[in-house]
Amino acid sequence: MEQAKRVGHFFASRRASGEALTALYTSHLKRSAQTAHAIAEVTGLAPRRETALAESHLGAWEGLTPDEIDAQFEGAYQRWYHRPSQVAIPGAEPLGAFTRRVRDAFDRIRAVENGREGSVVIVTHGGVIASWLADWLKSDYDEILRRVVLSNAGISAVEYGHNLPSILWINSTRHLID
Repeated sequence: MEQAKRVGHFFASRRASGEALTALYTSHLKRSAQTAHAIAEVTGLAPRRETALAESHLGAWEGLTPDEIDAQFEGAYQRWYHRPSQVAIPGAEPLGAFTRRVRDAFDRIRAVENGREGSVVIVTHGGVIASWLADWLKSDYDEILRRVVLSNAGISAVEYGHNLPSILWINSTRHLID
C-alpha cells in the first residue's frame, strides 16, 4: 500500500503544479483498484472501473507459483518466461484476444476523453502495458516483455497528438525513492 500512496502523491503533486487531471480509470483487480483508490483520495478523481484493463487470464495457471507450474505442466513456466507467445496455457486467454481487448480498452478511453483538456490516469498491469506497447510499436510482445522493465507502481506517460500516441516515458519509479 505504501507504493500506491506514493503514486497518489505523485499525481497530487502534478495537479498542484497546475496539470489538469480529468479522469481516472482502473482495472478491477485488487492491486490496481487499491492504487486507484490511493490516487482518488489525494486528487479527488472518482475511479472508473474498466474490466478490459485487467491482466491476461492465465487459465489453469491462475494462483500457481512458477515452481508449481513447472511441476504440474512439465517445465512450461520456463518456456513461457522466455517466449510467452509460444506457450499454450490450458484455459487461458489467447494472446491475440488479450491484445485486442487491451487495444479496445485504450481506444474506448481515448474516445470518451477525446477533446477534454488534461491528463487521464490509467491504472493497470505490466502485461497490459506490454501488450499496448507491442501493439502500438508494431513489435513482438515477447521482446517487449524481455526488454522493457515494468515495475509495480511504475508510471508511464503517453501523449496523444493528431490521434497518434507519443511515449513520453516508460516505468518511471522516481516517486518511489525516499
